[in-house]
Amino acid sequence: MATTNSSVIGNWEDLKRLATIIAAENYPMKSLLPREPISNKRPQVLLDSLDSPSSTGHTEGDTTDQGADQFDGLGEYQGQAVRLVRKWKVTKEQMAQNSAVPVTAEAASEKALRNLGRDCETVLAGDQDNTADVPGTSEGATAGLGAIINNTAPTGLTAGFETPATSIYSGTEADFDEEAFNDLLVSMFNEGGDVKSWYGVFGTALRSTIVKEFTRNAGTSSKVDYNLDGIGTVPWSVEEYDSYVGNVKLMNGNPACMPSAKRGYIIDPQYVSVGEVYGEGSEEYEGRGAGRLGAVDVYFTTLTRGPKGLAKIKFSDE
Repeated sequence: MATTNSSVIGNWEDLKRLATIIAAENYPMKSLLPREPISNKRPQVLLDSLDSPSSTGHTEGDTTDQGADQFDGLGEYQGQAVRLVRKWKVTKEQMAQNSAVPVTAEAASEKALRNLGRDCETVLAGDQDNTADVPGTSEGATAGLGAIINNTAPTGLTAGFETPATSIYSGTEADFDEEAFNDLLVSMFNEGGDVKSWYGVFGTALRSTIVKEFTRNAGTSSKVDYNLDGIGTVPWSVEEYDSYVGNVKLMNGNPACMPSAKRGYIIDPQYVSVGEVYGEGSEEYEGRGAGRLGAVDVYFTTLTRGPKGLAKIKFSDE
């Protein structure tokens, strides 16, 4: 039987690079939301609102020394911090070998931090409500934007400060159009009263719907094409949506972290933030001769100063 000897030689640097880029690692939520230090796991944020406008004038002769409590309608939001942990380890045998993927303690810690970043993004974008932790029994949970942006008050929020139903689109994907999208922005404007620049973090399918259906209609059925001297068309995309009440900068949500490819959040960073007991960090433990091991972790909660100023798109057929 004939035999063939062959030698396969790989480029170590190329393989290393390939191993480090095959993952969705964009963190729009983490990037957008302001961070602030907190000193306990259940921080409280006070909320307030203005009274409805009145056109009633003052009657001559009536006294004005009775006073009026301007803070009788205060509300609060109580967060619930969650600690996320990613463990890592490398054996002495792994470290001794020259492999394509560098198996070192530093590389293991870095990869764990990258996984932790995706965990944080998943928590921020999720539908889970606040759940109190029980030390030694359960880890608890911090509310994601899917729970905070709800017309039913999430756990920890005073009733009456929840997101209006008009700021949440819950119809079908087929019925979602520019008018429905603009209605969300008008609802947000009605609450805040300011023309603003908001941020839209959208799943890929929702982003595709917007690109396909919005602002391209010329008449009832035709679409606008952008021709390049008859030799091709300019790729068309929506990066920013302008309306008479404000504009929305569109961003792709991390496909591995969004609750659905059809989900979308319209965010005003003034009204939602991340409270950190401490930020991402790494520590190493005694290996006892087997190698090196450690963990990375972060301890944080979502905080909101006004769910009324936020909006959500969650199709009924999501």
